[in-house]
Amino acid sequence: MPKIFLTAYFRYRTKPLITACFAALAVCSCSKSASVPEEPTAPTLPEETLRQQYSKSVTQWPAAAWYNNIKVRELAALPENPSKDKAELVALGKALFFDPRTGNGMKTCASCHNPDTYWIDQKTTADGIALHHRNTPSMENVWYLEGKLFHDGRAMTYREQIAEAINSPIEMGGNTTALPTKLQAIPGYLRLYEAAYSSQTMSVEGLLDAIAAYSRSISSGETAFDRFIQGDYQALNDAQLEGLHLFRTKGKCINCHNGAFFTDLDFHNLGYAVTSKGALDNGRFEATGLETDKGKFRTPGLRNVIHTAPYLHNGSISSLGELINLLSQGMPQKTGQQINGTLSPHIQNVRLSSKEQENILAFLESLSSVPNKTERPVLP
Repeated sequence: MPKIFLTAYFRYRTKPLITACFAALAVCSCSKSASVPEEPTAPTLPEETLRQQYSKSVTQWPAAAWYNNIKVRELAALPENPSKDKAELVALGKALFFDPRTGNGMKTCASCHNPDTYWIDQKTTADGIALHHRNTPSMENVWYLEGKLFHDGRAMTYREQIAEAINSPIEMGGNTTALPTKLQAIPGYLRLYEAAYSSQTMSVEGLLDAIAAYSRSISSGETAFDRFIQGDYQALNDAQLEGLHLFRTKGKCINCHNGAFFTDLDFHNLGYAVTSKGALDNGRFEATGLETDKGKFRTPGLRNVIHTAPYLHNGSISSLGELINLLSQGMPQKTGQQINGTLSPHIQNVRLSSKEQENILAFLESLSSVPNKTERPVLP
């Protein structure tokens, strides 16, 4: 066959072949796509608002910013007071609590722990018979403090704590040893004691236990935070909700202020150890004798904290806003204050803005409750 015809022949014969090959490849490709479908693209969900993130069980809240080696305890609602002391014992203790005859006749337990002002005296340091060097702590919810009473935790039992307050020459100036004999001469106290103990033979232990029973009966009330954490997710306003989030995250407040009472019940050194007389307060060291405990004090609970100024163990900080600002900066020692011992590693400069500090303050306001009305007893 001449060369020209061969060329034409192959040009004619190969065109359909090439077309068929492409067709076959297309079929294979379609077949492969049909057997291995592409993954569907997941729709992008809108980011949850802060209120949505907190409008669920506390176990599903955003992660808190915990320091290392911290016993993790989330915030919680106020539990029911577990004290089940008989009413007659509480009544005896209440009379003793408000009676100046429990001490030397000048001061009562209520002189410093005033029920009308959230169980404090609103003074820089307690004003008993003489001026104390420490601030008066609130009596609210004191039932959860047994074993860690006083700012430095030196009293292990209520009996021990109450006896020290009565006998102290700067607090009540009384004499617990002589107290039963003094009160047994008062017919009204004989009746109260008999109702509580089915006996008129008074003992120091019986009288102290009665005051302890009354002390344990003192509880704070429900707060906006309690309603929120129990499912009323509108109980906190936007600023309070922002403050709650900051309290748990950037502010790192939750590391010391956690649980239902917003305290780890541990002892920490925040500095500010200088007393009103210019001396250094050794704090927890006075109870343990350990050098590592110098300058440490028990973490206070935060329920009704907005109402219990001034602050710190020596009452040196006049407002809660001022204290939040100092904590945000890592507790710089101002107004002549000093660090006694070693500052707690939990005290860090977290650099909260003014607005963030305002929101944390707003959250702390949500921990307030209406004070329970306390009728002062008619004394025997």
